[in-house]
Amino acid sequence: MKKFVFGSVAAAAVVALTGCAGGAGASSPESASGPQGLLKPGELSVCMTPQYKPLEFYKDGNTGTQPIGFDSDAAIALADSWGVKARFSDVAFDGLMPALQAGRCDVVWSGLYVSEARQQVADAVPYLKTGSVIIAPKDSNIKSVEDLAGKTVAVLAGGAYEANLKELSTALKNKGLPDLIQQSYPQNTQTSAAVTNGKADALIDTDVSVGEIVEKTGGKLQPVPGIFEADAVFGVYVKKGSALTRDIRTGLRKLADEGKLAEIAKNYSLDASRLTESAK
Repeated sequence: MKKFVFGSVAAAAVVALTGCAGGAGASSPESASGPQGLLKPGELSVCMTPQYKPLEFYKDGNTGTQPIGFDSDAAIALADSWGVKARFSDVAFDGLMPALQAGRCDVVWSGLYVSEARQQVADAVPYLKTGSVIIAPKDSNIKSVEDLAGKTVAVLAGGAYEANLKELSTALKNKGLPDLIQQSYPQNTQTSAAVTNGKADALIDTDVSVGEIVEKTGGKLQPVPGIFEADAVFGVYVKKGSALTRDIRTGLRKLADEGKLAEIAKNYSLDASRLTESAK
C-alpha cells in the first residue's frame, strides 16, 4: 500500500547522501586524471538512453547534441569535481547493462531502478527516490494530503495511479475528511488539460514527468511535494566490485552536501527532497 504524508508540507531541501559500503577503507587514490578506477584516465564514460525526460534527453530532439537532464548534468558535475571530462554513449535501453559488463563505459546512469536482479551483476549507488506526485496550479492551496479532501483529481484511466488515488481516498475517509473526486482520462495530456481548464483541481502522475508537464503548461502547473512517499529509487550502476563504486558514493555525497544536486533537481522541476538519504 502507498504511504502518504499527513500534516506539514515536506520541505524541498536535499537530504545529503551519506555513508559508504561495508567496513572501513579509503577511496581509490585520485590524480589529475581522476580516480584510478576510470577506464580511461581523465574521462568519465557514461552509458545512457536519452529518451527519459527529465532525467536524460536531447534538447529539441536533436540527437547530434550532448544529452541534458538530471542524470546528464549530475554526471557532468561529478566529472567536474574530479577534474575530468564526461563522455556520453547513447545505448539502447536493453543494452545498458551488457555495455557496462563489456567495459564500454564506467557507469550506467540512465534512470534505472535499483533492483536485486541488477545488483547481482553490478554495483548500484542510489541517488534519487521516485514515485507518484500530485501536480496542481501554481497558485493552488493544495499543500498536503488533507487539502485534497473534496478536490477533483485527474488521472490516467486504467493505470496504477487510479489505485493510488483509491488508497489516498481511503486515507482521507479514515481521518473523517471528505472524499476526493477521481476524474479519469484516456491520455496523459488530457489530465493536464483538465487542470489548466479548471475541470479538475489537480492531477496525479509520476514525479519524473513533472518537468515536461511544467514546461508544456508554461509553468502554470507545479508539483506538490510531500503527498506520496517514494516507493522506488534510481541508481548509478558500476561494474561489480569496481574501485570506482566508492568514489561515486563519495562524490555524490559531496555534491549533495554542496547543494549542487538539489540545484540540478530544481532545474528540471524534480523534488529535491527525494535525493537519497544514503548511498549504500
